[in-house]
Amino acid sequence: MLNSRSVPVVFALLAVWPAMTRADEAPLFERDVLPILQAKCFECHSSQKKKADLDLSSMAGVLKGSESGEILVKGKANKSLLYEMLHDGLMPPEGKTPLTAEEMETIARWINMGAAAQTAVVAGPAVTQHEIIPLMYLRCTVCHGLRVQEGGLDLRSKAAMLRGGKSGPSIALGKPEESLMLKRIHAAEMPPPTKLVGFGVRPMEPAEIKSLTEWIAAGAPEVDEQPDIPTKQPDPLVSDEDRQFWSFRSPQRPQVPELKTAERVRNPIDAFVLEKLAERGLTLSAEADRPTLIRRVAFDLTGLPPAWSEVEAFLADKSEDAYEKMVDRYLDSPHYGERWGRYWLDVAGYADSEGKRSADPIRPHAWRYRDYVIRSFNADKPYDRFLLEQLAGDELADAENADVLTAELADNLIATGFLRMAPDGTGSDIVNTAVERMEVIGDEINVLGSAVLGLTIKCAQCHSHKYDPIPQRDYYRLAAVFKGAFDEHDWLKPTSVPGQTKRQSVGRLLPLRDPQAQASWRQEKQNIEQQIA
Repeated sequence: MLNSRSVPVVFALLAVWPAMTRADEAPLFERDVLPILQAKCFECHSSQKKKADLDLSSMAGVLKGSESGEILVKGKANKSLLYEMLHDGLMPPEGKTPLTAEEMETIARWINMGAAAQTAVVAGPAVTQHEIIPLMYLRCTVCHGLRVQEGGLDLRSKAAMLRGGKSGPSIALGKPEESLMLKRIHAAEMPPPTKLVGFGVRPMEPAEIKSLTEWIAAGAPEVDEQPDIPTKQPDPLVSDEDRQFWSFRSPQRPQVPELKTAERVRNPIDAFVLEKLAERGLTLSAEADRPTLIRRVAFDLTGLPPAWSEVEAFLADKSEDAYEKMVDRYLDSPHYGERWGRYWLDVAGYADSEGKRSADPIRPHAWRYRDYVIRSFNADKPYDRFLLEQLAGDELADAENADVLTAELADNLIATGFLRMAPDGTGSDIVNTAVERMEVIGDEINVLGSAVLGLTIKCAQCHSHKYDPIPQRDYYRLAAVFKGAFDEHDWLKPTSVPGQTKRQSVGRLLPLRDPQAQASWRQEKQNIEQQIA
């Protein structure tokens, strides 16, 4: 029987009883861990906003991991990226409320005691076609795919594998030991060892063979995945603040400064220059004399000094618009495009050889793109058209089926040389695998980002960009736009390096179907070679 003195003691024991028992039992995700994650991590890592492709709102999301891979190693908190990031103070990010010591201890105990959850996560097949089909593209489809189907065999889908080729089906569902594909792989017959280098493929790794075996043993399961496509809804990984990034904003005409003394202001640019000079206690230099003026203009617009006859003509012209006419003459000069086209060629990474490797093979037709740029500047081509031709010139008109390849049609095709200016060392067999091809694609997407989009885009190959607002998935969406020309599994070499190429592949060159232009090119080439000799 309780007396008045024992009641407080009993209530005190009841208050600590859950904590006493909680210390001995394993924490559960829903009860113990999820509230901590919800309070400290959901701003960036929830089902609505999966920053770095990480969703911490469910056990399934935690097990799936992030762009960096798995974040949970059951039984080993010190090996789990989730705990490591929290323990080292890297997450939550600076400025956000960090986890308390008690919360950190709870998560560590939860992981070390097996990372239990009240609701079991229903796992799908361990291996599906989403792991196997990319493997086929990587190791097999150069001989059994789009362009070539040796032995009548196509390995680009489960249905094609079951259909097989001349030797019969390539897989036997549920029976890996009877599957012809695995027999050939285990016998080191496929991919053929003598053709590996020439075809730019590598043998299957043991882990890859294991995955293929498990897939066939499980009946080659296929699982539908919801395609990750953009919608009209704002991307939760790109905030309103991100959308104010400088290169996303439309240019705004600034207000022209109002100066106390404006007698030297002849145009709005003068006002901006004078304003900055005044802030530093400076003013404009004395006006240049005419010989100095024409020399400056000539060098600025053409990169060359003026001819003496041009200087004399300018000195003799006493009209009020003599300066304007002189500027127009240099703008009309063919040297203008040579001078100012260089800036775009630098941005595009223009080079007359492939670079990347010591062989550094020549790009015999790169000059066509160079001359296209010069022509465009001299013609004062609008920037939007200039850009459109370089990104999609082959889509603007059906040049392939045209009766006559006009200069405009040819320019449309030549313009796409912009997308081929990145260094490309895949002309040598030994460095022509999917890995090296992806380097070329990555370099060209980087050129596109820096030259056109105002973005340092390359980091997004591996993770959502930490500085520029680009989710990783958008990087690969952008790369997929150019898949018709940049497909690491359907690759045409830029050139064949002598002594380093066993198999002569179809090159990237298009035939010049204008006989007159072809004859002119041959004659010009012969003239140049004679001069060199």
